[in-house]
Amino acid sequence: MSTPPTSQRRAWKTPFTEALRCRLPLLSAPMAGVAGGLLAAEVTRAGGLGMIAAGHLRDVVGLEGQIEIFEENTKSTRGGREGDRSSSDLAIGFIGFSSLASPSGWEDYEYILRRYRPKAVQFFAPFLACRPSGGGGDNVGLAHEYGAKFIAQVGSVADARLAIRHGVDVIVCQGREAGGHGLRRELGNSAMSLASQTKRMTDLPVLASGGIANGRHLASALCYCDGASIGTRYWACRESIGDRLLQRRLTEANACDDVLRTTVFDQIQNELTTVRWPHPYDSVGALRNRTTEEWDGRSSDELRRAMDETDLLERYGGFRDISDADVVPVLAGEGVGEIYDIEGAYEVTLRIEEEAMDAINRLRSMHFNL
Repeated sequence: MSTPPTSQRRAWKTPFTEALRCRLPLLSAPMAGVAGGLLAAEVTRAGGLGMIAAGHLRDVVGLEGQIEIFEENTKSTRGGREGDRSSSDLAIGFIGFSSLASPSGWEDYEYILRRYRPKAVQFFAPFLACRPSGGGGDNVGLAHEYGAKFIAQVGSVADARLAIRHGVDVIVCQGREAGGHGLRRELGNSAMSLASQTKRMTDLPVLASGGIANGRHLASALCYCDGASIGTRYWACRESIGDRLLQRRLTEANACDDVLRTTVFDQIQNELTTVRWPHPYDSVGALRNRTTEEWDGRSSDELRRAMDETDLLERYGGFRDISDADVVPVLAGEGVGEIYDIEGAYEVTLRIEEEAMDAINRLRSMHFNL
């Protein structure tokens, strides 16, 4: 039997789906260098909130290219109305410490808001940025001026409280289980504990992020919050724009045991780039490899001496140039052990939905002796 069109499928009702006008209580995380327009469009077509990554907002022309791809592939969901942004499903994620670090960054951010009128924007690391002295206002208020919902990704209860005070519209609670950048492991929390405690503090939509890769995980998240932000599962999709050599590692015989949150990669890579990840966000969830085996758990001073006194940086840079997954980070969350193939994002999203419904129906069918 053929799969019914998305428009004919069930509409889930949670605070998140109502606030963001989407069918499913999930979003695809705006992973820098991975989440482009086609990936976001396919997640959106299936009913989720597909997000494009602006990353550090260093390439506005490139971002506009991904927005064009998204809009071209979502015309049918908007009735094909060329130039009509009143019902846009566009959603964009930004990295806070770098995107708005200069007046030109603020100009670019406002340009994107004004020109493309996204339905939502997301910020993290940190979620909140204030205009340079004399400018007044913050990134939350500016998004609201242009009609965009503001999604704050946080890693602590303290930041969740701050997000509530600043009037955000959705809170994504990133746990230590997540792939990619986030709070250092000694500072973070589990996604479940953080999302559950945040939900007790607010009626705002709250999503869990970290280790969520299938419908059973989504159903679990719905027990304590309003949905899920999913990253690694969408990184392992055909439409992602990430490095194919690194992507291939996601489908190998991994387990949650193979994921480590570490500062080692940032300590090295901060010496090789002009955009340096700051404390406390200078850690990533990634697959264990030779670099983590050698350096994780050792003092930062030891690694510093090795970078200063040996050819470590030169060798690492060479491995980075050829995407050697045994040396450079393969960003992944703890759900990677349940990813087996590189698939299409539309099919992945619909399967997550069906698995979640199966899990919920199984719970409904349970009988209890009282």
